[in-house]
Amino acid sequence: MRYLSSIALLIVFTLCPMHPNVLAQETAGDYVAGMGKNIGRGLINVVSSPAEIPCTMRDDVRDQGGVGYATGFGKGLLFFVRRAVIGVCEIGTFILPSEATIPPVCHTETAV
Repeated sequence: MRYLSSIALLIVFTLCPMHPNVLAQETAGDYVAGMGKNIGRGLINVVSSPAEIPCTMRDDVRDQGGVGYATGFGKGLLFFVRRAVIGVCEIGTFILPSEATIPPVCHTETAV
């Protein structure tokens, strides 16, 4: 009886590394690369945040005509602040794993 429990434990510990969740663990290299991506993405967001204003104005003028200058400027100003804050937060928390939260500046969806 003692041998059966020892054999069962040996089988469990042998098969444990073959479990998909165990194999999917993040390695130290992936973690460091993720930190670099977070810092880079944060810097890009901070530096490119002023471009939100003309991009939003362009989109609103295309959709609404002349009124789009005013609405585009207002929305662009809000998007500028949002992108800058998100960039600063990504730089400040670069050590924590995270995904991109907003699309690149002037990113327009193209219909297929």
